[in-house]
Amino acid sequence: MKMLLPALVFVCMSYIVSAQTVSYSKDLFPLVKAKCLKCHEKDDENPNNYAMDNVDLIKKSGKTKNIIVPGDGANSYLILKLLPKPPKGAQMPIFSKKKLTEEEVDLFKRWIDQGAKDN
Repeated sequence: MKMLLPALVFVCMSYIVSAQTVSYSKDLFPLVKAKCLKCHEKDDENPNNYAMDNVDLIKKSGKTKNIIVPGDGANSYLILKLLPKPPKGAQMPIFSKKKLTEEEVDLFKRWIDQGAKDN
């Protein structure tokens, strides 16, 4: 019984965290600004034309299909690029020794799972 209570608390806390609404402006944009915009701003020097300046660009810019599949983070190419050993090219952010943490990648995934809203 002593082991059951901590396990139950962990499961409940995990559910609460995953159920919380991810706000693009409050939760995600600070991360995008700190880790992504250096290379993914909408400008003439962005070689792959993938810009992350705002939600519309995150969803629709660049050359890759399915970069964001609202409601389906697991099948969104952006998530694959944030994980080790992506299907094509290098893990993002490419020019940083500090990759995103599991929690930061999960934040992107939850935002996409929740519809990738401009909130």
